Amino acid sequence: KHESCGQCTPCREGTGWMWRVMERLVSGEAEVEEIDMLLDVTKRVEGHTICALGDAAAWPVQGLIRHFRGTIEERIASKRGGAARAAE
Repeated sequence: KHESCGQCTPCREGTGWMWRVMERLVSGEAEVEEIDMLLDVTKRVEGHTICALGDAAAWPVQGLIRHFRGTIEERIASKRGGAARAAE
């Protein structure tokens, strides 16, 4: 969250976006479509920064989506379902 020096835009903006979307995933506020958006952001950061921080931030998120996409989607659905039931 606070590691980027701010010198290159992909890292400065991309790591912030990744952090915010991951926070939404954890809290259950995310939509399933945000998974693809998050993956797209990681691809725009990876290999486009001056130092390795961008790659180091993007790769774990890419791995998470690659290996656990189904689990992430289930979590979003369960959080959404719980919110819908609570509203009734």
